[in-house]
Amino acid sequence: MPHLIKKALSDLHSNGWASLQLPDDSASVIQQAALEIAFCLGQPRTTRRGGPLTDVLIPTDTQSANLRSLSARYGLRPFPWHTDGAHWSTPPRYIVMGCLEAAPRTAQTLFCEGSAFEPLNSGEARSSIFRVTNGGNSFYTAAWGSSDRYYRFDPGCMTPMDACAHEILRAIDLFEPADEQAITWQAGKFLLLDNWRFLHRRGAAQGSTERKLLRITVMEGSNHG
Repeated sequence: MPHLIKKALSDLHSNGWASLQLPDDSASVIQQAALEIAFCLGQPRTTRRGGPLTDVLIPTDTQSANLRSLSARYGLRPFPWHTDGAHWSTPPRYIVMGCLEAAPRTAQTLFCEGSAFEPLNSGEARSSIFRVTNGGNSFYTAAWGSSDRYYRFDPGCMTPMDACAHEILRAIDLFEPADEQAITWQAGKFLLLDNWRFLHRRGAAQGSTERKLLRITVMEGSNHG
C-alpha cells in the first residue's frame, strides 16, 4: 500500500488531482490511509471548531441537513461547483476523500480545473465583490484574487454584492466545462484534490443515498488560514 500512496502523491503534485484504490477496503485501513495521506501533504485542519480531523459525508435531504451545509439548500440534488473552505481567510490547499461504502454510481464526485471556468478567469472575477459568511469573521472578497494563488467560490457561503458577482454566480451555474472528470465511488477509493486549483461538486444522490465518504482538509505547510 505505501507504493500506491506514494504514486498518488506524485500524481497530485504533477496533475493537481489523483485517485487510488486500496486493496483492503476495511474502515480502519481507509481511515488510517486518509490520515497518512493528509499528514504527508501538510497540516490537516478541522472544518468545525472542536470537531474531528476527519469528516463523514453522507447525502442528506434538506430537512435533515446541517443548516450551514450545501445539503440544507440542495438536498439530494446535484451540488453547485465550489471550492472547500471558501469561508476561511485562506482556503485549504488539499482535500483528501476516501470512500467507506457506496452503492453503484451513487452521487459521483465531479471535478474540473478552475482555469476551465471562463467566468472565474475574467476581469469581472477580479473586481467582483462577494460577502463571505463566516459567523463573526465574515468578510468581503473577489472570486479570483490578485494573488493568483487560488480560486474561492462557494454559493453556499458567498453572497454576490455587485453586478459582476451576480453575473459570475449566474454564469457558473449555467457553465458546462468540457474537461469535467468524475469519480465513481466504491469502498477503498480515494480522491486527492488540489483545492486551490480545482473546483468540484457532488452529483445527484436521488437514486440512492448509500454513500459514505471520509474527508480531511489540509492546509499548505504551517499556514492555518
